[in-house]
Amino acid sequence: MSNARLKSLAAVLLIGLGGCFKVNVAEGNFFYPDERVRAENMTLPHAPPPAGSQALTLSYDGGTIGATRIRTAAAPRPLILFCGGNLFRRASGGAVAARKLGPFGDVLMFDYPGYGDTQGTANFAGFEAVGRVMAREARAQADAEGRPLIAWGHSLGGIVCSAIANEVDADALVLETTTPSARAAIDEMVGLARPLVRVNMAPALVAVDVPASLYGYGGRIVVLEAGKDKTLPPALSRHLARELRARGHDVQTLVFPQAGHADVGQQPDFHARVGAALDRP
Repeated sequence: MSNARLKSLAAVLLIGLGGCFKVNVAEGNFFYPDERVRAENMTLPHAPPPAGSQALTLSYDGGTIGATRIRTAAAPRPLILFCGGNLFRRASGGAVAARKLGPFGDVLMFDYPGYGDTQGTANFAGFEAVGRVMAREARAQADAEGRPLIAWGHSLGGIVCSAIANEVDADALVLETTTPSARAAIDEMVGLARPLVRVNMAPALVAVDVPASLYGYGGRIVVLEAGKDKTLPPALSRHLARELRARGHDVQTLVFPQAGHADVGQQPDFHARVGAALDRP
């Protein structure tokens, strides 16, 4: 969910603080497909993947999937499956993702349903269906080339990547400025007013539970926390790491105190610290 959307929802939630206030949170609050971007007159930058990237067209039950493979390093460097945030599409975020992830290995990125070149409806079922196809493709490419596979989810993408990392036995999972659950994100937003607010969430939102989806996952997990994140505050990353450790996962947290929600990759120590975490035996 974007920072603006969170503020808008917070304002609605706080209107009735004279007594207990009820609010319904729909699944669609968390998605920004092309139709919504146009309706809200949003302007996204033109920043596609770099020249020479390989465009891929895959398919799932909802139609075609737009994907891109960026080749930056010879094997045995990893293949990174990137699950972007709720405003990500390759045409506007591909260049940034390539700069951020390219130093660690090759990158495979994709558009979500209703975003960019991927057909379908923007909902958690569609996101997960597309994610599973992409995960299988990433696993096949990584195995064929003798590469480790890293699943990397930013924000909403952390939920998507967590749902698929276990299924394809990713060697590592990076969770960048994300949340353990939709419930935790909304509770954090409401803050001290939470006892006064009765939140009814759509069933698909209630089901979002990153630690539960990673049950049995044996790979390394790296949590990236942004100290100045106003969209998904750093407390959520800390909450996520605690829950994962409590379940016995191998978790390393990297805190970037000056970073906001979307600029962790621009911090001067980002590549050195993340590279060391990913290369750890």
